[in-house]
Amino acid sequence: MRAILRILFWAAALVIVAVGALAWWYVYRPLPQLDGSAPLPGLHDAAAVDRDAWGVPHIRAGSLNDLVETQGYVMAQDRLWQMDLLRRVARGELSEIFGETALKLDRQYRTLGFRRAAERDLGLLDDESRSSLEAYARGVNRFIDQHENRLPLEFALFGYKPRPWEPTDSLVITGYMYQTLTNTWTAELNRAKVSERVGADRALELFSQESEMDHFVTGGRDQAGPRHRKGDEDDEDEVKSDKVLKADSRNPVRVPSPPPAQEPGAVRWPGVQDWLASESDGVHWGLGSNNWVVSGAHTASGKPILSNDTHLELTV
Repeated sequence: MRAILRILFWAAALVIVAVGALAWWYVYRPLPQLDGSAPLPGLHDAAAVDRDAWGVPHIRAGSLNDLVETQGYVMAQDRLWQMDLLRRVARGELSEIFGETALKLDRQYRTLGFRRAAERDLGLLDDESRSSLEAYARGVNRFIDQHENRLPLEFALFGYKPRPWEPTDSLVITGYMYQTLTNTWTAELNRAKVSERVGADRALELFSQESEMDHFVTGGRDQAGPRHRKGDEDDEDEVKSDKVLKADSRNPVRVPSPPPAQEPGAVRWPGVQDWLASESDGVHWGLGSNNWVVSGAHTASGKPILSNDTHLELTV
């Protein structure tokens, strides 16, 4: 009996050691280097990277290009797979790693043509901007070269390695961000179609040209700008977002029925999908950025303060 227990003990110990070794190799080994030095041949002078208690890097460099190249290296340390994923989305190359399930999305982004736009825009940039993009790419590629055999875990899971970073990769991601922040184009197309059929005046009955977010928060009604129409004074503060009709070409929001009593908690996937879609629409229409300014007459330094708060959905 003792021999059996001894064998089981050593077998369990070997399994634990093996699991620990795999976790170290695939998870901990690729983690960012926080101490020491790393050679970046493109730098003209040494650059320093200090991470605070939250792991946020603070970079000091002698020139803009040195700063940007170091930033590329540090960004690749922290976010290389996310960077690769975003450029693949924008270029329409997700199906290369995810298969046919991503073909529809790839077709959408290839139709938008961010890759072609990035290649065109790179040739239109001034020398300083182009040099910065090239320096950033050098930093990213230096990290990829140094860590070819210890890339982040996601690359091992999907069985591929990232290709070198190009200046246009930064530009296509900018296009992707632009697309995520301008997703009202379907509503604008619907409005145009309705206006074409029934006329602009009748279309106004269906599509509000303004909302409560179009008005200044403070400053008096005389500063509300051209969108502020005469006669709005009485009900301006009573406008509610749910009273402003917005067109959307996507499927209408459907609230899923509760599961049958005989199946408590058994919400099938279609019901979950409907709920997620309706919640996504609610979050989407509730998004909006804001900003405010404090006059220097009200600050200790005598200088004005500008603050802005940009709202984005959780997407990762």
